[in-house]
Amino acid sequence: MRNVVQFVREALINNFRELDRWFQADEDLLHFKPSPEQWNIREVLEHISLTNYFLLLIINKSTRRALARKLDGLILMAPHDYEEKFRQIETVSSKSFGWVNPDHLEPSGIRDMAEVRALLKQQFAQCMYNLSLLKNGEGRLVKTEMTRERSRKTGYLSIHLFPHPAHRPPPVTNAGAARAI
Repeated sequence: MRNVVQFVREALINNFRELDRWFQADEDLLHFKPSPEQWNIREVLEHISLTNYFLLLIINKSTRRALARKLDGLILMAPHDYEEKFRQIETVSSKSFGWVNPDHLEPSGIRDMAEVRALLKQQFAQCMYNLSLLKNGEGRLVKTEMTRERSRKTGYLSIHLFPHPAHRPPPVTNAGAARAI
């Protein structure tokens, strides 16, 4: 079980670290839109914070339920296919199926970036706290299904943290000139 927990922990740390780097980006880069119908990085960051909020509601509830079930003496067994489940989650983040965001997940584009960053840091802390409570694999005692893919919400949240590849513009130097990745 520790392998699964460590896998999720490392994914959360790496993805939140990568996400946090966007807050040091040049303003031109943050406002860059790959095309008129796509979001800029500011909007993607806001969208991620909105999505995390709703995912954490489910994660927090599932954590409480898992800990209660552990007290009931249910046996924990490591899933043999946890790495495959993460690959399934990546399918969700790849936009390989049609998905329209609900209105409550649409970014306003005007939210203060310091506020978004602080919120994302709080969300990271909440994820790490939940994971510490489930360190022996207690999360296996709760099955939660997403509407499109069966997966663990914390894993999805971890992968969803990365700004969506379709919204990732080319890096811009401080002089404002675009360069290839």
